[in-house]
Amino acid sequence: MPPKFDPTAIQIVYVKAVGGEVPATSSLAPKIGPLGLSPKKVGDDISKSTTAWKGLKITVKLVVQNRQAKVEVVPSASSLVIKALKEPPRDRKKVKHVKHNGNITFDDIVNIARQMRERSMSKYLSGTVKEILGTAQSVGCTIDRMAPHDVIDKVNSGEIEVPDQ
Repeated sequence: MPPKFDPTAIQIVYVKAVGGEVPATSSLAPKIGPLGLSPKKVGDDISKSTTAWKGLKITVKLVVQNRQAKVEVVPSASSLVIKALKEPPRDRKKVKHVKHNGNITFDDIVNIARQMRERSMSKYLSGTVKEILGTAQSVGCTIDRMAPHDVIDKVNSGEIEVPDQ
């Protein structure tokens, strides 16, 4: 019987993890065990590469080839918005239900939209900016001391200009 997969072929695995923490090996083992990787070693690699995202839930992309895993961080829109708020890292075990009531600038929103551009469903950057503004509303922060939905209305009316690229 031939092997189930070719070890030289590139395998991609997505894992949700908390930045700076080692994920539970019980959750990693079913995903990467069949690929011939050690869950403990991969967990250590994940915790090293996500130290910049300490305390935030983040998606991690594992690119596996020849039984070697390369870790890439794939941040979501909400984690980028929370990181732009520059809040101190929280201890997830002690602090629950955090209200993110900070303020960020419209330039921060445009920079986040540029990072999310390839994963956005929008045709133009202005649509991606509106997606990020909707995420900011659900997170609970303000943009230039205005509610995110007011900023969306101003982008729609043309009061706030969104760059083309």
